[in-house]
Amino acid sequence: MKIDPKLMALLFGLLAAFFWGTHSVIVRYLTGDLHGMTIAVLRLYVATAILFVILKAVGHRVSVNLKDRNLLIAAGSTVVNYVFFHVGLEHTGAANAMMLENTAPFFVLVFLFLLVREKIRRRDIVATGIAIIGVILTISHDLALGGEGLKGDLLEIVAGASWAGFMIASSRALTKTADSAQRMNFLFGVFACSAIVLTPALFLYRVEATANDIIWLLVLGALPTALAYYLWYEAAARVSAISASLMFTLSVIFTFINAYLFLGEDLSVNALIGAVLIVSSILLTSLGGKSESKLDEAT
Repeated sequence: MKIDPKLMALLFGLLAAFFWGTHSVIVRYLTGDLHGMTIAVLRLYVATAILFVILKAVGHRVSVNLKDRNLLIAAGSTVVNYVFFHVGLEHTGAANAMMLENTAPFFVLVFLFLLVREKIRRRDIVATGIAIIGVILTISHDLALGGEGLKGDLLEIVAGASWAGFMIASSRALTKTADSAQRMNFLFGVFACSAIVLTPALFLYRVEATANDIIWLLVLGALPTALAYYLWYEAAARVSAISASLMFTLSVIFTFINAYLFLGEDLSVNALIGAVLIVSSILLTSLGGKSESKLDEAT
């Protein structure tokens, strides 16, 4: 029995969001001993190593095509996102950072329309608006825009825009892949290039990791990084860039579920309403009719 590619995409996107949602809980623990940029670089190296081992195990040729424009854009966007997101966290709250980075679907719409010249459906515009409102409601109890944190907020907006660049470049590259191994190899290239470029950050801050820190760094590199990104790639290979970007907002829901389960934080009514809106936006754009995106046609 053949499963609808869009349903498969939703499943992959849901799993990716779940593992992305563990990111904040793990990072909160690690930042007690390590600087955010140190964590960012090390998680990339761990993820790169894991993908390398898997690709070798399945017998796929490991390669990085530095002439691939999409790879360079995806890697460059990852570098910008990691720097601005983590530096922004030094000047604003985690809720602000999460909300502003999740403006990425809005930037995906803008970039697709202005730079890629793709036709945008009204349904996608509405879905993106619903998703962003859902994100705001989900984290509204911790949100505090402006004031002393304005600098950090602006940095997080850049992080959101750069994340959109990663999503678009990745989605366009995935249309040229024939199987999961090729998609994993492309992701390996993105991680490897990003890690190398960000390596100098390791020498800016003192690294004093405990045995527990090392264990959680390995978990961070394996689950919210290597596995989550790969699952999102499998989702993005089956739907448009807009639909794939909206799936990322699901991570906000799982972040708060994990915070509730493991950190004892409360779940507000607004958070539950926001979660419903986010899920509704994804269903609206993923399952609601034929997409007009070139990416859909290619896949």
